[in-house]
Amino acid sequence: MLKKKFGFVFLVCFVIFHSCKSDDSSGGSSVLDTDGDGVFDDQENFDGTNKNDPCDPVQNEGYFGFDPKNAIWREADCDNDGFKNGDEADNGTKPYLDDIVYSTPQFLPQLSELNVFEGDLADLAFNNSSHEYILTTSRFKDYAYSVRSISLPRESPMIYNGDELFIFPDKTVITITYYYLNDDRTPSLGRKIIETQVLIKTNGVWNLANYIWNDEQSEAFLNEASSISIVTVEYIDPAGVQQNFDYEINTSTSCIQCHNINGATRPLGTKPRNLNRVRNGRNQIDHFTNRELLQGAPGSDQIARLPPWLDGSFSLEDRARAYIEMNCAHCHQPGGLYQGALDLRFETPFADTNIQGFKGDIVNRINKLPEDETSMPKAGIILIHPEGVALIEEYIESLN
Repeated sequence: MLKKKFGFVFLVCFVIFHSCKSDDSSGGSSVLDTDGDGVFDDQENFDGTNKNDPCDPVQNEGYFGFDPKNAIWREADCDNDGFKNGDEADNGTKPYLDDIVYSTPQFLPQLSELNVFEGDLADLAFNNSSHEYILTTSRFKDYAYSVRSISLPRESPMIYNGDELFIFPDKTVITITYYYLNDDRTPSLGRKIIETQVLIKTNGVWNLANYIWNDEQSEAFLNEASSISIVTVEYIDPAGVQQNFDYEINTSTSCIQCHNINGATRPLGTKPRNLNRVRNGRNQIDHFTNRELLQGAPGSDQIARLPPWLDGSFSLEDRARAYIEMNCAHCHQPGGLYQGALDLRFETPFADTNIQGFKGDIVNRINKLPEDETSMPKAGIILIHPEGVALIEEYIESLN
């Protein structure tokens, strides 16, 4: 009797096991979600939606049933805002809601009205259409720190233009914000933001202005003064020494002197070689290309790189020429403010720069206080830069 019971139980288990196995062998579509949208393929087949389209069926803006690791889902753009689902998931924005805030390409009275930043303005947190970037070598600005951004209009990428500046679409907004840490040794002690310079491209023409931050650090206001504005700066430098000086905010007219080439205003510094560096673990140019913010660019490994002037792994000449490119070449090049014998662009062959013929004059001018009419650089700073001066002097001496 016991054997019969065991035989019966075994038979039932055998039937159940093979029934389940038969169901599984049908393809497993009941638990398969090909497009990662959170709706199983069997359900999509039943509903008449496309199991290979992560945006079908249409979901509401608060939907979070998707698989953020699914390759098909990540490559789609379900809210048609120009950003892939995967990027939105990584950035914490909603992939089923077009929540992209585009900057306002106008010189409005208050910086916050331009919609470049989000949240508390003093946090300098960019909105999701403003893209922070850093340079391999930046210009000296009286030891101020800087934060830079490029804001592009909807579905309008930058165009690669060889070694020259990117070609930017109309309604592009570029910002540079300068600030000082209260104590360079302890960033957590806060900072004082001084100014935000803004360039806007309209009808093919670049215009610029600057915004001066208030003492409360709650807002910056369009600078419409016809003369230089003064802001007192006080901070402790990396050596623990108290620094005090009057920071000068130039008028728009003064700024144009350096930003002018052949009578046209243009950005400074945004050449591919000066952007060809890693930020947040990824190369900036490759990142712009992958995000479809930049078109026509080769891989970053095929683009020259401007040497960081402080990086001793590069030659003395390369470091000095990079520093000169960013601090002097905007004026000393064909079409620049001083159309003389000097062409100080990094890509210019040494024999064509005429540096050799002006060695003494260069050293003399960079050692003069900016208030001297014969000093270099001509505008934008009030302090001599000892580290930069030492680099150029060493380079000039090597030419002897």
